[in-house]
Amino acid sequence: MSRGLGDNAYCVDARYSLADVALGCALGYLEWRFDDLPWRARYPNLDQFAVKLFARNTFADTMPPAE
Repeated sequence: MSRGLGDNAYCVDARYSLADVALGCALGYLEWRFDDLPWRARYPNLDQFAVKLFARNTFADTMPPAE
């Protein structure tokens, strides 16, 4: 995923698409279920992508509640 995204702001054609939603869901799942995996430190481009995407209302409104 990191290689595919590269330095791009979005996954396809420099605009928000269903591919970004899919990647965001995958990253959210990693963070929720495997919070001990250091993917954010290892893949800083995915970290930046996730921060930007998770700040969108459509993602923020559907995040699982903090325990």
